[in-house]
Amino acid sequence: MYGAGARDRESFHSGRGTGPPSRTGPGCGTMRAMEPLRVLEWVRHKDGIWNMPRTEVERLRRDFPGVVFESPDTREEADALLPAMEVVLGFAARPDVFATAQRLRWIHSTAAGVEGILSPELIASDVTLTCSRGLHAQSMAEHTLGVMLAFARQLHHSRDAQRERRWSQHQQWGASPGFADLAGATVGIVGFGHIGRAVGEKARALGMRVLAVRRTPAASPGPAHAQWGLDWLPELLERSDWVVLAAPHTRETAKLIGAAELARMKPGARLVNVGRGALVDQDALIAALREGRLAGAALDVMQDEPLPVDSPLWDMPGVILTPHVSGLGPRYWERATDVFAANLQRWLAGRTLHGVVDKHAGY
Repeated sequence: MYGAGARDRESFHSGRGTGPPSRTGPGCGTMRAMEPLRVLEWVRHKDGIWNMPRTEVERLRRDFPGVVFESPDTREEADALLPAMEVVLGFAARPDVFATAQRLRWIHSTAAGVEGILSPELIASDVTLTCSRGLHAQSMAEHTLGVMLAFARQLHHSRDAQRERRWSQHQQWGASPGFADLAGATVGIVGFGHIGRAVGEKARALGMRVLAVRRTPAASPGPAHAQWGLDWLPELLERSDWVVLAAPHTRETAKLIGAAELARMKPGARLVNVGRGALVDQDALIAALREGRLAGAALDVMQDEPLPVDSPLWDMPGVILTPHVSGLGPRYWERATDVFAANLQRWLAGRTLHGVVDKHAGY
């Protein structure tokens, strides 16, 4: 399906690929031009959830018979293979071994975020970095609306009461804040890339007013009603009944929401974070929740993961915690492989890659 023809392979090997010129080192030169492209797949995690299934690697081998795919079992094997690789799919090019990757020209992340890959060595190099931008947008948008609806309809309180076999109608009717409608409320979205826009589309379909801030506002605000630069963040916080964080973690966004920003939010407003835990000063958030300045928070990402068992967030009735699952959805790895395969086809054909990361900006 994605395999490149002879003309595409000739184009790549003649130096007209999308990536920068090959880095100097052993193996470069005329002889190397006749070698097949070598890709090192290394997507591994200790708990197994984020491991690329071998079935997907086999699919890549079938669809790209002219490309050599290495998929080692151990990190030591991956480190030994790295010096001969031109492409890394995943996270093999760690800072401590990056200097050995003299033939490396392109790294593709199977995630949307790249903060775990970026290093000073990678930023300073001529290696192209791409990510799976947009892969999680549908799942994360539905997750975001899901927790917002749970708050509005007090589903989290009903679930707590169910566990205690307690009929809580009276308590929920008299609760403060009580039941709410999303229609007519204002949602402020911080970060308006694929995820933020998907949240905005669904929120607007429910009758919400959508405000958004992003680093570089687009000329047309849609699907938001208004789209502003980050300097308008205070205005967004003051106007919003719901604040959704969907921004990447960069130097600019670390602890973007601290005590001062939380103090600007409406009394009774709620915070939803599906971006990165580092976007929020967690201690300041806990203080704001304890003092009743916020009605609640839905957190899919935390400052430390897993969330420590002694964190007060576990026991706060106005908090919905989910274990970093907002991006998971049907056919996750199949879709992640499709993103890489489409880019690999473009690379072999000498065409511009999708999802190229600005290494200095961090996304």
